[in-house]
Amino acid sequence: MNRIDIITDNPKQTMEIVLEDGTSFQLDIRYVDNQSGWFYSITYGDFELLNRRVVNSPNMIRMFRTVIPFGLSCIVNDGQEPVFIEDFKNGRAKLYTLNEEDVALAETVVARVD
Repeated sequence: MNRIDIITDNPKQTMEIVLEDGTSFQLDIRYVDNQSGWFYSITYGDFELLNRRVVNSPNMIRMFRTVIPFGLSCIVNDGQEPVFIEDFKNGRAKLYTLNEEDVALAETVVARVD
């Protein structure tokens, strides 16, 4: 699990995230004021996931775990959702990439809740 610590309070950001295996994906993240929340899009090779809301989750892209070799986790200190533009900058919310082992571990957490 690697923290994406380059997110600022800029409402529109694009970054290239390098994974442990050396591959990378593009992460577009934007804050939508009238929705009080952050939204993300991912491009990984031919795979595209567009305009999904960032939520407090062990793996926000769990439904694609058999399609792409990584996950994306958001952890919010108070257990709520990231709703403020400064949440990632001030550390209230943290975004992480997950490798395949991390995805499997997150799956055990989700399975206990299901």
